[in-house]
Amino acid sequence: MFTSAKSLFDYIVQNVTAYSSKETKAMAFMLLEHYLRLRSVDVMVDKPISADESQPNWDKIIERLNQSEPIQHIIGATFFCGLEFKVSPSVLIPRPETEELVRLIVKDCFWEENPVKIVDIGTGSGCIAIALDRFMSFAKVWGWDVSDVALTVARENAHRLLSEVTFEKYDILKDTSFDGQFDVVVSNPPYITYAEQTSMQPNVLRFEPHLALFVEDEDPLLFYRAIADFCTKHLKTDGTCYLEINELFGEVVKQLFLEKGFKKVEVIQDMYGKDRIVKAQLSA
Repeated sequence: MFTSAKSLFDYIVQNVTAYSSKETKAMAFMLLEHYLRLRSVDVMVDKPISADESQPNWDKIIERLNQSEPIQHIIGATFFCGLEFKVSPSVLIPRPETEELVRLIVKDCFWEENPVKIVDIGTGSGCIAIALDRFMSFAKVWGWDVSDVALTVARENAHRLLSEVTFEKYDILKDTSFDGQFDVVVSNPPYITYAEQTSMQPNVLRFEPHLALFVEDEDPLLFYRAIADFCTKHLKTDGTCYLEINELFGEVVKQLFLEKGFKKVEVIQDMYGKDRIVKAQLSA
C-alpha cells in the first residue's frame, strides 16, 4: 500500500518497461488520476495518500501494461472531444485524429437552422455519433454497426453521456433495406491493410478488434465504395460525406468518389500533416 503520490508515481514509472519514459509517465499520471483522483501537482508536492483510500493491485496493472495491453482497456474508459467514453476490446479506442473529423462537421453544419440528419456508419463505441449529438443540439443522429457487442457499448455510452443517438444494427456491405435520406454521412471504416501489420504497435494489433481495423489487401477501398454507393441513394443533393482514411489512399479515395458522381471532393490533412479526411459533396 503506497502512502504518497510521488512514491506511487515513481514505482509505476520504474516498473513499466514496455513503453518509452515519456509514455510511461503519461500513463502513470492517468492511473493516479483515475484511481485516486491525484493530479500532476499532487505528485510534485508528494501529497499523502490516505490509509482509508482504496487502491487497486498496482503490480497487476503494471504487468498488464508490460504485456502491451492499452491503458484505456485497463481503466475502461478514455476521453474523446472532452467526453469520457467507455471502451473495451470490442471497440476501437477513439483517437485524437478522429476528433478532427468531428470538429470539421460541427464547423460546416454550425450555420444550419433546420434539423440536420446524420448517420455514423461503423459507429463502434459511438464516439463520433455521440459527440456530434452533444455538440449539435439541432441534429438528429443515428449510429450503425454490424457488431452487436459494439452497439451495446455505444448504447451504454449514450446513456452515460445523456445522448439521444439512435443506434441500430446495419451492415453497409450487405443491407439494402434502408429507405431515407441524410444531410451528413460520416464514417471511420476499416482501412488498414493486412500488409501493414508489421508496422503496427502491439497494443493495437493484439488488443483492438480486427473487424474494425483491417481490410483485405486486394480491396482496400471496399468500405469506401460501399459508402459512396450508399450516398448516391441516401445522401441529400446538398449533403456531405465525411470519411476518415488511410493516409496512403487519400487520392484514390478522392478519385473513387469523383467517379461515383460527386462534384466536389477534397482530401484534408490531420494535425500531423498526413492525409486523413475525405470530404465529398454531391453538388458543387
